[in-house]
Amino acid sequence: MKGEYWHQGAHHVLHDPGALPRPRVELFDPAYWQAEGRVEGRAAGRGRVVFVRGGLHDEVLALRHYRRGGQVGRLVDDSYLWLGLRLTRPWREFRVTRELHAKGLPVPRPIAAHVERRGLLYHADLLTLRIPGAEPLADVLMDRTLPQTHWEVLGRVLRRFHDAGVLHGDINVRNVLRDARGLFHLIDFDKARLLPSGPWQAQNLARFRRSLDKLKAADPAFHFTEGDWQALQSGYDG
Repeated sequence: MKGEYWHQGAHHVLHDPGALPRPRVELFDPAYWQAEGRVEGRAAGRGRVVFVRGGLHDEVLALRHYRRGGQVGRLVDDSYLWLGLRLTRPWREFRVTRELHAKGLPVPRPIAAHVERRGLLYHADLLTLRIPGAEPLADVLMDRTLPQTHWEVLGRVLRRFHDAGVLHGDINVRNVLRDARGLFHLIDFDKARLLPSGPWQAQNLARFRRSLDKLKAADPAFHFTEGDWQALQSGYDG
């Protein structure tokens, strides 16, 4: 489940050979896809995400360039300290996400992780298969309410991850996607860890609640109520 490794000079690629048999450096450059006329759109958020049509069977892929957030991001933007290839963010995310995908958990299929080393620093990208019709839960709830049965489903999804020992290091309403069929998926696993059951599960769920409360406090029109949370909790406990 580790994928195949390929490198060219300062560029290192870990890829799924069944989805990307011949990796090339230019596949991680949005300008290449733009010149080929294959850009399908872009997504908002901390990372630069470009949707490109270039999968093995002409699927749409999500190309994400890693960027820092918060105060640190204002200073260094997209550079990370090199501590070895296995400790780079895309390497960790590719391997964890591939393992979760193999277990049948609702995550995007990872296609390739790319690292470009520049002395003591590195820059990085991740290619995943785009989930058709998916949008962040934050955007969904800014636009409309969800039936409480859907909140119960979301609670069951979060419980599946916790039962599998997945501690999502940045669980929030932007890292939960809802697809065109109404199914929920989790994304962004570069900070994830696999752990035995413990207090972290309740703490992780509480962190997700805080992300909902934060958006509600910023905009009272945000479609989230205490009843919605009780429905989610019911699904999680059930």
